Amino acid sequence: MRNITIGIGTIIITGFLLSCSTVKVTDSWRNLETLDLYEKNILVVGKTENKTTRIRFEKDLVYNLNSNGYCSFESYIKFPLSDPMEQVEENSIPKIIKNLRKNDIDVVIISQLVDSREYTRTINTGGDMYYLNSFPYRYRRYRSFYGYNQSYYSYNSTTQVEGITYILETLVYDLTRSPKDQLISVITSEVDNPKTLGTTSKDFSKSIVKNIMK
Repeated sequence: MRNITIGIGTIIITGFLLSCSTVKVTDSWRNLETLDLYEKNILVVGKTENKTTRIRFEKDLVYNLNSNGYCSFESYIKFPLSDPMEQVEENSIPKIIKNLRKNDIDVVIISQLVDSREYTRTINTGGDMYYLNSFPYRYRRYRSFYGYNQSYYSYNSTTQVEGITYILETLVYDLTRSPKDQLISVITSEVDNPKTLGTTSKDFSKSIVKNIMK
């Protein structure tokens, strides 16, 4: 089972300065028919080296959760001395969970950056169809190349667009359950060409809460 110490990773701040922002949930899994979290205290964790990113993410997700009837808290407020980037040994996890339960935390939501890929698109500007050229995606995590594919439509007017897509994974743990059943949901999201930290964080938080409420 993936443990509770999996976190967001370092989100590259320069990525938030690109042209446009699109956040969408591409996949989700849960081991319960519904996530009944309304009577539980939720801790939101943004594990990143950048303090501004962590605070903004946690504040936005807590705001959206509480606006929809949940009871949630930012980890940077609840545990101000904690270091989200600290490496934790597996044998220390039970102690961490015990401490969280002692502080009345029932559920932990952690989001992590798991991958990113760059792309180049050549788009027709004179019609509805376009020529799409996907060069081999360079996955920063694995440092390797993946397949090449293309579709061609002949037009006179085209423009080339470059961008980057971030893949994020949100994990929901219910600490009131037995250790083997604590992971109750996994949500995979794509953020395409994030524009600003504020806009991206708000859009991402809204999409996560919407999926949790299903």
